[in-house]
Amino acid sequence: MDSINSSRQPPAISRRTLLGALGLATPALAAWLPACGSPPTDPDISVFLAVNELLPGPHRFPFVVVDGESTAITGARVQVRFLRLIGERDEFRFDSPAQEFVAGGTYNHVHEDGQVHVHNLARSYYLVADANFDEGFWRADLEVRPANGSAFSASTVFQVGQRTATLRVGDPAPATAHPTVDDVADLDLLTTADPPLPALYRHTVANALAANEPFVVAFSTPAFCTSAMCGPVTAVVGDLHEQLGDRVRFIHLEPFDLDIARTEGRLVWADVAREWNLETEPWVFVVNASGRVAARFEGLVGTAELQPAIAAVAGPPLR
Repeated sequence: MDSINSSRQPPAISRRTLLGALGLATPALAAWLPACGSPPTDPDISVFLAVNELLPGPHRFPFVVVDGESTAITGARVQVRFLRLIGERDEFRFDSPAQEFVAGGTYNHVHEDGQVHVHNLARSYYLVADANFDEGFWRADLEVRPANGSAFSASTVFQVGQRTATLRVGDPAPATAHPTVDDVADLDLLTTADPPLPALYRHTVANALAANEPFVVAFSTPAFCTSAMCGPVTAVVGDLHEQLGDRVRFIHLEPFDLDIARTEGRLVWADVAREWNLETEPWVFVVNASGRVAARFEGLVGTAELQPAIAAVAGPPLR
């Protein structure tokens, strides 16, 4: 099991309370219980989505399962049933197994005094990659079978909305200009990653677009992240640079104004984040050589999930 910071997530509440807060008519509580033959529900288990934005149509559905001690349950077999909540009726739509992924990893950072600091940025999550939603309120019923221990059921309710300000697949990427490693005396002025990977700060979005080169841009802030997902995602992008950096530009940008965050303790969206219309963090965008978004990932995303999307736009070795 991996520890996870779930401070951003709401506490577990009853379906009656949750649906009432969402303004829905409360269905019979029997509909909230696991289907006949399912493992018993564990009241100490919570399901937290690893994204904030869910849109109609095909969509990735990443989530973590957390026990009563805020520890992520890993290594389990998970089956998910998706139901559309329509008034007092729960309409079964589809089911799917969830695959486990890992974002980030563990690495050693050697300080100037020679001390070795072990960074653990690994975060496990489960993913239904081929979910397909229409607008409205939904429920996901999980059947979880841990590697050790008894099987149990858990549920979560979520909303699928039409509105998003963030770039969609096919949208042109804005020609964002921003400082690079050549413009600053210290990388700390550009990033809160510890330690930073200089290669992620060598290129600008504007220059990659002008050169008609594919690129990946990650908006994440390891030090000021409100979701506990930024550190792992930044590490994933760094790992993939090692694999594909000769064919795709990799760019890391802090979504918040670092000067304000460090001196005033307030989180204010940086100009680069506003230009991309971000409302949450972290985000990773894969942009093709034509300058259009080829793939977008909000929240937790691991190397195994992100690598194919990047490889799909990768061209010959870059100039």
